[in-house]
Amino acid sequence: MSDAVRRGFVPTDAIEFDESRWSLLQQAQSDVLTMLDRGYPIKSVSELVGNHYQLTERQRLAIVRATTASANVAARQAKCVTGSVNGGEVYIDGLNIIITLETALSRSTVYRCMDGTVRDLAAIRGTYRIIEHTHTAIRLLGDYLESIHAGRVTIYLDAPVSNTGRLKTLLAAYYETRSFALDIQLVPNADAMLKDKANVITSDAIILDACQSWLNAAAYMVEQRIRAVRLIPLHLPEPETGEADNSIYVAVKGILIEDGKALMVRRTGIMENDPIGWWEFPGGTMEFGESAEQTLVREFREETGLSVAPVRLLYENTVRMNPAYQIVVLTYLCAGEGREEVRLSTEHSAYQWAGGTELKKYLAKDIADALERHNLWGLFNSPMWEDDTCGK
Repeated sequence: MSDAVRRGFVPTDAIEFDESRWSLLQQAQSDVLTMLDRGYPIKSVSELVGNHYQLTERQRLAIVRATTASANVAARQAKCVTGSVNGGEVYIDGLNIIITLETALSRSTVYRCMDGTVRDLAAIRGTYRIIEHTHTAIRLLGDYLESIHAGRVTIYLDAPVSNTGRLKTLLAAYYETRSFALDIQLVPNADAMLKDKANVITSDAIILDACQSWLNAAAYMVEQRIRAVRLIPLHLPEPETGEADNSIYVAVKGILIEDGKALMVRRTGIMENDPIGWWEFPGGTMEFGESAEQTLVREFREETGLSVAPVRLLYENTVRMNPAYQIVVLTYLCAGEGREEVRLSTEHSAYQWAGGTELKKYLAKDIADALERHNLWGLFNSPMWEDDTCGK
């Protein structure tokens, strides 16, 4: 049985990598880069800059792993493959990619680096444990491999690390029915196997410098496929392009309660046949010219086929999806206008009426946390609603 733990979680990260510290970290990183480009060794540079800015050990480690001399960044990016591999073979640094995804799914600290990769601070000291998020990480990777039309996939796992044999078994079971051919190998040193390969999936700097070409799979999945990632921006400044940069969106959600249970819906995955999606309350993004109440009524109807009326605003919650944009979520208590059958749109794949226990188990963590902060669990399975008009 997998363990329900958070990969790479360190409580002090909430302070050391708080958004208020990003400017300081980026300034320190800029100084490190200047000296690296002039040929100074990274060990001496990190000590000098770390002492100057009074950085903690984890802050220094993140900057060292995220910062690369400009010439090396250019060389790596020139070898980065985008789009489909058209049935070609892909080689994977197994522990590297799985652990990064597990860390992101655990909402532990990951950071976007100068070479475009996403890396983590999780420490695996000779022993690897399968955790709850391992299963989701494997599914995400499988979806990605099919989306790039991989023909054959070779996954290298470091045999000296304990429990990689269990991970091999799990990978084989999940990928048995996938469209690509699969070869999983336990090897003494995965890095050595990947250095001369093309179409390599890894974020390991040594492999990126030595391989023929690579795919930036971790960054794609962390930034595009995982919700509410704790992603620290330690990458080269980029010009602002596109409407999503530094944008704020307003979403309106509704809690509809019938017989002490609330309606929650499961979001459909991005890719075709994607089984992964988080549970949430119905609702969506406000359109220009709408009021919040009008958005609630429209979105609820579009997503569930139900007619509702807003009763009152319960809370506001701001979700930072990634460094590019954030969403302000307004959550209303609403009343159903007659008993109707739920008819889901393509945005959601399933629904259920759930009491407090089920809601705590299935709802996305940021939603459950918001209910906790605003003391709203009493709404569910509560006698106070038996004679109310809500959901009747």
